[in-house]
Amino acid sequence: MATIRKIYDLAAAILFSSQGTDADFDKYAPLFLERLLMEALPYENMIRAQRGEPCLQIAPEVTAIDETEIDWDDRITRSALPHGLVSCFMADEADKKAEMVMEYNKFVQALEEAAPALTEVAE
Repeated sequence: MATIRKIYDLAAAILFSSQGTDADFDKYAPLFLERLLMEALPYENMIRAQRGEPCLQIAPEVTAIDETEIDWDDRITRSALPHGLVSCFMADEADKKAEMVMEYNKFVQALEEAAPALTEVAE
């Protein structure tokens, strides 16, 4: 289980040599992270279903970079979400389009690797 702050710190480590070097990162990180959690929700629910745990109806709301815990699988919170957050910030930089695509692909790949392949036979 990771905190919102941990996810933010992991993403910042990919993007910057030191924290606090980009005011937009601090300002928009909660909004981007909330969007990424919605995108990752089906993968988290696949993991929960395989464990026999109840699925979530909605992703957590993120209003600030704080110590709020995201009680999701660590492969999503510590691996996928930081890469997704990095890709969001690279989207507006024309000279970083290739890196943005690579980071987004890492996000999706980490989600796919974290969630077991579930196949259901229709009856």
